[in-house]
Amino acid sequence: MSVGVIGAGPMGRAAARQFALAGETVRLADRSPELAVRAAAAASAGTRGSVEAHDVAGVLEAELITLAMGTDETLAFVIHHRSALAGKILIDTTNPVEESGAPALGRTGPSMTELIAKAAPQSSVVKAFNTACADTLFAGRVDGAHLDVFVAGDDYSAKIPVIELIDRAGLRGLDAGDLRNAHVLEQMALLCMELIERLGLGLGAGIKLLPDG
Repeated sequence: MSVGVIGAGPMGRAAARQFALAGETVRLADRSPELAVRAAAAASAGTRGSVEAHDVAGVLEAELITLAMGTDETLAFVIHHRSALAGKILIDTTNPVEESGAPALGRTGPSMTELIAKAAPQSSVVKAFNTACADTLFAGRVDGAHLDVFVAGDDYSAKIPVIELIDRAGLRGLDAGDLRNAHVLEQMALLCMELIERLGLGLGAGIKLLPDG
C-alpha cells in the first residue's frame, strides 16, 4: 500500500517517520517545499524505509494519506480535493482548539474526524496519532514504553492496514471502535494537553494503556 502525508510540521514529520520505520516509502508534501525536504530527511534517518518530498499531486496518488495540518486547513484541504481523495484511506490527526490556540476541552458536537468524513463521503476516514505529542510520536516511546496509537473508524477494512503499519513501526495500534469515538479521542488528547501545561510535563508525554503487551 502506498503511503502519503500532507503537512511537514512536527506531526507530519513524526507520522512519516513511523511509516518509514515500518519499511514504507513515504511521500511527504507541504505548502513549503523547503520544509518538506528538511522534514523528509529528518524522518528518514535510521529507518529501513524512506521519506521523499513530493508535491501535493504526488501525495494524492497514495492509497493511504495522513492529514497532518491544522483543523481548519485540513477540512478545507479535504473539501478542495474531495474527488482526488475518493477511494483513499485518510488518517485524521487533528484536535480541535480555540481561536486562541487553547484546547477546546468539553467541546460538543461532531468530532473533527466526523466533519472530515462528511466532507469526503467516498473516502474511508480514521482517527489516529492524535493522543500523543508530536515529539513523542517521533520517538515512538513514552516513559520507556512503546507508544499506544488509538485508531477509530467505521470502516474496519481501513483500520486493519493502519493498525498493521503502526505495529510494524514498533508501536502498538489499538482498535478504538467506531468513528463516533473520535470525539472521545479528541477529548482525551485535549485533556492530556491541559495536564501537560498544568504539570509542566514537557512535550514528551502521551497516553498509554497498561498493562503493555
